[in-house]
Amino acid sequence: MPSSPFLLLGRPRAGTWLLALQLAIGVVLCLHAWQAMEASQAARTSPSGIDETHLLLVPWLQTAAGNHVETADVLRVLRTVPGVQTAAATNQAPYGNSAWSVHVWADEDHASRPLVSTYLADERFFATLGIALSRGRAFATTDYQDYTGDQQRLHADPAPVILSAALARRLYGAADPLGRTLQMLPGKRLHVIGVIDRIPLPASAHRRDGTALLLPVRMTRADEAHFLVRYAGTADVVSVRMRAALKEAYAGAVIPTPEAMSTLRERASQDVLHRARASLAVCAAWWLLTLGMLTLGGHRWIQEHTQEFSLRRAFGATALQLARRLRCEYLLLAAIASVLGMACAAWALPPLLPAWSPSAPSATSLAAIALWTIVAVQSAAAWPVRLTRRIPPHLVSRSPSVRL
Repeated sequence: MPSSPFLLLGRPRAGTWLLALQLAIGVVLCLHAWQAMEASQAARTSPSGIDETHLLLVPWLQTAAGNHVETADVLRVLRTVPGVQTAAATNQAPYGNSAWSVHVWADEDHASRPLVSTYLADERFFATLGIALSRGRAFATTDYQDYTGDQQRLHADPAPVILSAALARRLYGAADPLGRTLQMLPGKRLHVIGVIDRIPLPASAHRRDGTALLLPVRMTRADEAHFLVRYAGTADVVSVRMRAALKEAYAGAVIPTPEAMSTLRERASQDVLHRARASLAVCAAWWLLTLGMLTLGGHRWIQEHTQEFSLRRAFGATALQLARRLRCEYLLLAAIASVLGMACAAWALPPLLPAWSPSAPSATSLAAIALWTIVAVQSAAAWPVRLTRRIPPHLVSRSPSVRL
């Protein structure tokens, strides 16, 4: 009898490991596509942390060269518009296309320096967005300062900071973040005074895991600020009034059309959905290629080892036993690929590609993808198994190199 414990696997070993690696990559792509679809669903339906109803965004005003417009003046104009309840200026907008990010690190963990989204908030920021603190206190009147355009002098030292719950967990784990300190730049220490559950990040944010911080800093230049407006009434009517008021006050400026925050969220969720569909398409294409190679490889292996299968039949092995043995080998291949792929997705890829896996895979996703891998590999084994059943035991007696 042949000495190899396997029918096909391990002949050659390089080919078997290549298929296992290709299947493992398919498992990683499945995990990525699964999480991308979950992120798309969350982007459309999960609580955002702000009150998006009756909220408008006015992007920065494009003024003529040398014509400097103060943010405070624009805010005064907006607050005089009928229907406007409150207005605030910030450096970036939720679901917007402009994003500010900065590296931060806890004093006790200098090795981990996540890049987080940064909001500069004025006195009306929380009221305009409808943000409520889950722990701690809001900024005091004496905490606020003006932004001069120099990020090295972004705040006084030390400065109070409010963190999102996701950033607090990333920096301090389960420990209470209130009273802790962190650094944003060398020598720039921040003092945590509050935590909010969540705040929507810009659509172009570097990370999409909800890590954000808020600083009590006022934007001073209107061409660098985003204006958030909470209104009462009809959005179109208030939008027309705001544009008319801004055009009257700043005749030489280009006044953008205000956009509803709900529209911005829908647009951002569509971008996430497109990325999820692209991930799903790449995953499907990879699996079609892999399963095709697995089927063709099995077909070739069966043809190359026809004499061996006939010899096993001649020594008493039934076609059913060989088919079961072959399927067990494919099952082993699927199990190895699942373990390799999940280990790679859990430990190898996150340090190399921080944006690859926004959250830890759920047990449900791991079980479903492992099951899919097994079912897909077993389906690819159907044709080689069928070929095995067709090999007769007397075929070996016709070969001059074999004597029973």
